[in-house]
Amino acid sequence: MKKIHYLIAAALLMLASCAHKTSPTNIPHEPTTITWIEDKPTPTLQPHSLYPNVPDSLWTALGLPEGVPSSMSCFLLQTEGKKILLDAGLGAPFSRLFLKLKELGVTPDELELIYLTHLHPDHIGGLLKDNKVAFPRAEVYVNRVEAEAWLAMEGEKSQLAKNVLSAYQDHLHLFEAGDVLEGNIKTIAAYGHTPGHTVFQKDSILVIADLIHGAALQMVHPEYCPAYDMDAEAATESRLRILKYARDNHLTMYGMHLPAPGFIESTMLEQPNNH
Repeated sequence: MKKIHYLIAAALLMLASCAHKTSPTNIPHEPTTITWIEDKPTPTLQPHSLYPNVPDSLWTALGLPEGVPSSMSCFLLQTEGKKILLDAGLGAPFSRLFLKLKELGVTPDELELIYLTHLHPDHIGGLLKDNKVAFPRAEVYVNRVEAEAWLAMEGEKSQLAKNVLSAYQDHLHLFEAGDVLEGNIKTIAAYGHTPGHTVFQKDSILVIADLIHGAALQMVHPEYCPAYDMDAEAATESRLRILKYARDNHLTMYGMHLPAPGFIESTMLEQPNNH
């Protein structure tokens, strides 16, 4: 099995140069739109146990006895004549990704671009259906650091990521943080939640992925991390940096775990508490 993983890793490295870098053009296009797709049909309340370092007193003071409101989501970005799926949900029996895409007039067979923020199961599960490619025409983009890290991981937790990377290897593109992808989408490193966790920017739209898991807590106290953050120190640095970047540049943040309606306007990005 290790030999197979090494072969996949080698193939991925060869594909790294295939990430498309584009530059702005003067060709007129329809206005950019982004649509929130709530993959899990019911709101999620994240328990205090997910944030073990948060004192009971703060949890109570923030009025979170039932938990932090959250969601499990992805987005469809339509820009410059392109339809781009940003993450693909969990692919669970309850998942509504394909239903929502159908409502938006998008079929799996016609979708041509998928940009992945990272390789946790609730962001890539929808890429496979019955263990086969669910989007046969899609070119899939993922940060090189992220792909290499998951391919190198041992154990069952990394198996889905390896399966997805293998299934799409003929349509897989590895990018470096800072690259500009098709549709003039800027990639920004936000490492920590996972080794190559990436956020995407299109004009005033900033898709922050899992930078914020519990907005009611982390928008006020970004120093607190959920247990899902693989490198808490790096994740905290990324969260503080990206929040400042969004605030300074008047960006609207769209997050895969923000509660309805799935975004936070720049006017709501107040200076977080300092500790």
